[in-house]
Amino acid sequence: MRRKLPNRRLRWIATGVLGVLALAFVIVWTTPLFAVERIEVTGTSVLTPDEVAALGRDAVGGSVLGADLDAIANAVAALAPVKSVEVTRAWPDAVSVAVTEREAYMAVPVDEETFLMVDSEGVVFDETASAPGSIWRVELADPGPDDLATIETLIVLQALPRALADEVEHVASPSPASVTLYLEDGRTLRWGDGSESEQKAEVADRLLAGGYEHVDVSAPDAPTVS
Repeated sequence: MRRKLPNRRLRWIATGVLGVLALAFVIVWTTPLFAVERIEVTGTSVLTPDEVAALGRDAVGGSVLGADLDAIANAVAALAPVKSVEVTRAWPDAVSVAVTEREAYMAVPVDEETFLMVDSEGVVFDETASAPGSIWRVELADPGPDDLATIETLIVLQALPRALADEVEHVASPSPASVTLYLEDGRTLRWGDGSESEQKAEVADRLLAGGYEHVDVSAPDAPTVS
């Protein structure tokens, strides 16, 4: 028959384990070996690593274990170019900040030398001197995720058939119901708002094939041409 350990011995073992854990915690919390020496930043292109790292400077010099990861993440997430961020401890002496930046979907001209970069959610996150040729060029008075003209424009652009989208040179949206596509051959296609896009695309395809210069499918059941 196996003998059971006395309760006193179990208590000593438990106390010893707790003591070791407590000592390890104190060492990690207080020793310079586990102090934050740097903020490691990855995933930036619009932002610089230094811009992001500066938001975690309060953690530098303190314990890696005691670094307020949520505070750093919230500060970084508040930057307009940041779509998402993950902040973790990078043992033994750093905090890692992995950034996913927004991608430009539209370029909105402010003047001839300034363009606002807008992502697919309507968020303005950067300003550049030129517009990349791979994204939509759109005239908007007040771009933003809460601007109705921006919202309707995004709905329209995301619903365009590929063949038609490839013909668009630029877009103008003076109002939510007046999204207008300017084609590379000089013709115009007034789309209206983002509703009934499938029907509008079918009507537009038929009328553009007829050679009309100006096509209005904002009311697809009663289109107009000139």
